[in-house]
Amino acid sequence: MKVSLNWLRRHVDLPESAEEVAKALTSIGLEVEGTEEPGKVYDKLLVAKVLTCEPHPDSDHLHITTVNNGTEVIQVVCGAPNVAAGQTVVLAPIGAELPLPDGTMLKMKKSKIRGVESFGMICAEDEIGLSDDHGGIMVLDDGIPAGTPFVSLGMYDVCYELNVTPNRPDALSHRGVARELAAKFNRPLKPLAYNFAEDAEAASGAISLEVVPGCGCSRYVGRVIKDVKVEKSPAWLAKLLHAVGMNSINNVVDITNFILMDVGQPLHSFDMDQLKGNKIKVRKAAKGEKIETIDHTAHELTENDLVICDGDRPACVAGVMGGVESEIVDATKNVFLESAWFNPTVVRKQAKRLCISTDSSYRFEREIDFRTQDEYSKYACAMIQEVAGGRILKGAVEYTGEEHKKECDQVTLRFARAEKVIGMKLEAEKIESYLTGIALEVVAKDAESITFKIPSFRPDLTREVDLIEEVARLVGFDNIPYTLPKFEMRPNELPAHEIMNRKIRKALSAMGLHECLSLRFTSKARTEAIFGVPGETNTDRRAKPAVLLNPLSEELGAIPTSLLPNLLKSVAENEKNRPGSVRLFEVAKGQYKRERKDVRDPGFDESNLVALAIAGNFDADPLNDKPKQIDFAAFKGFVISFFKRLGLVVEIREAAKPEVFLHPGKQAEVVMNGTVLGTMGAVHPSVLSALEITYDTFVLEADMDKMEKESHKKIVFQAFSRQVPSSRDISIEVEKSMTHEQVLARIKGLNPKNLAKITLKSIYEGDKIEAGKKNMVYSLTYQAMDRTLTDDEVNKAHNKLRDKLVANGDIVLR
Repeated sequence: MKVSLNWLRRHVDLPESAEEVAKALTSIGLEVEGTEEPGKVYDKLLVAKVLTCEPHPDSDHLHITTVNNGTEVIQVVCGAPNVAAGQTVVLAPIGAELPLPDGTMLKMKKSKIRGVESFGMICAEDEIGLSDDHGGIMVLDDGIPAGTPFVSLGMYDVCYELNVTPNRPDALSHRGVARELAAKFNRPLKPLAYNFAEDAEAASGAISLEVVPGCGCSRYVGRVIKDVKVEKSPAWLAKLLHAVGMNSINNVVDITNFILMDVGQPLHSFDMDQLKGNKIKVRKAAKGEKIETIDHTAHELTENDLVICDGDRPACVAGVMGGVESEIVDATKNVFLESAWFNPTVVRKQAKRLCISTDSSYRFEREIDFRTQDEYSKYACAMIQEVAGGRILKGAVEYTGEEHKKECDQVTLRFARAEKVIGMKLEAEKIESYLTGIALEVVAKDAESITFKIPSFRPDLTREVDLIEEVARLVGFDNIPYTLPKFEMRPNELPAHEIMNRKIRKALSAMGLHECLSLRFTSKARTEAIFGVPGETNTDRRAKPAVLLNPLSEELGAIPTSLLPNLLKSVAENEKNRPGSVRLFEVAKGQYKRERKDVRDPGFDESNLVALAIAGNFDADPLNDKPKQIDFAAFKGFVISFFKRLGLVVEIREAAKPEVFLHPGKQAEVVMNGTVLGTMGAVHPSVLSALEITYDTFVLEADMDKMEKESHKKIVFQAFSRQVPSSRDISIEVEKSMTHEQVLARIKGLNPKNLAKITLKSIYEGDKIEAGKKNMVYSLTYQAMDRTLTDDEVNKAHNKLRDKLVANGDIVLR
């Protein structure tokens, strides 16, 4: 918002310089974003005294003058008809620069005018930017000493661009800003001075008012001024409006704009003779009603718009802009002046819908003073009468709704709380002085607190902390002492979940996999293709994703219960575009819908998951032209290595509950300390076909929460032997259905003495062995902790193991 320094001085004495005022404004929270000082270009102008004035011998209109500029007497040739000896004038000496209408600068220099030397120029008002008057030179008061810098006389205004925060509607006027400066400099605010005199004729006889209750207008005051003379505004009024960026229109409209910028009350003036029915009605618009606003734009209204009507025709969009049919023109004789309080939300909504933003709507939206509609209506009428004449009819047509706020709020401030929040101790008298300086009234006080009545123009002051902030602002934030806190700087520890997340991503990236970042939606059809259609026989909760009511597309129609649907979709897309090998992983959440326990329950469970997929080529074989394809053994080794990198020692065992989407003979569970962390295996050919994947594809999906829980378990160091090991092989024949894990469990269960390591060397199935059987060769490593074992000790332990191994009859030695 723009404010004029000369305008501020109408409300409070400000002898300070423009820079000092700007600094004070910023210090109290009204940040000065820019300053316009048009007088700076005229800083070399001087006040001078005309000593003599003689006609030019070679001209019928020029004069030769001698001028005292305060330091010397110089000769100046002047063509103004009113120049005369003894005058106090404005002198542009040699070196001064004056702006010209075309934007260029006229620099004063020694010259000859018709043979007579001239050492400067005596200036008219238009030549020094004070007005458009070029009828003669500007004559000053004789009491001003010669040599005085002209700009120091205060005839040039200074305009500040203020950044007013939305919670400060009181600062959207010059009086509001002046009130803050008065408090800052501890000076009184000048009272509003105007002469309000009413005629004997009553306003209620000239026009009637009807306001529909609850429409958005809770206070309305209308006054009538008859026999006005609409014409050009006086110079002082036009100059003030021009300083804040407003064009002068005519004296009546300019006064309404003056009141708006002066005290912050939006007004609207109607040509009363254009109002039909001698009636004003405030109501909601009917759908389809139209109005042409004074910017000559036609608008179609809705039933949510608030309008001012003359009878039944909209004449003004309330709080936003008036209609063209009732605007003030040169022929206007009688004026109806509106001063009202409109609901901020109603004004904002209709201003946004109609794409109209005005100075009035800007203030209504931020909530104007609810008590001053009548007072400022009188103020405006008196000003109109001063500049345009006319008769102010007695009384007003007015309305006050039941919902209109009538009493000001009261807020209590505790001294101890203020000291704690601000960080410095202030005397009770000082706090009272600061707050009464901005028009708060003391209602009650004691040794510990003061209760204040909040002025009606400060709707932002509702809590104790608001008052404390006002005190801090008026003290000056720069004046509040501060000390740096003493504490030890330590980085915050990451949450356990994030630590595991980072470990997983780092490990899988290092192992050659690429991370996927999928949208957190998936396809219901793809989910059913993997986990099956939910039903009585299929109770897998992953098969029942929550479905969106308004999905962006079928591909994004469900909340994912698993990472595999989107991951396998990425495998299919990568196979088409990057043939050969696909290695992907993703870390994200799975959401599972369930019955809600109460209204606060979202009805979902979440699990943190990690999933990885490897398809196609796995490793290059230097003895083979073709790369090695991924198989179960390779994938199993990859999974075990992955968990080892996370510090988790897992077992891979046969799935207790096989997954339907995995190959029945190529799947397993990943287990640690009896907890199933996840499942792994080859994707079933039917699923691959449904997803248009031709590669053999292996996947793992694990529960990160379980992994995190297991990772917290204490790891106990077990010392290893430094003695020389001894190895023995054992070849056994078993049923084809017996797994390596079962054989390991059998051997470990016999607890052989000094057995340190078991390694599977080979598995054979073929025509040299009985059908339904397979041959497995193991290497057993024996090693003691305290000595090197002799051959006799190793053979004895090994033979004992062989005898016990075949005791059940399901294992045969070969």
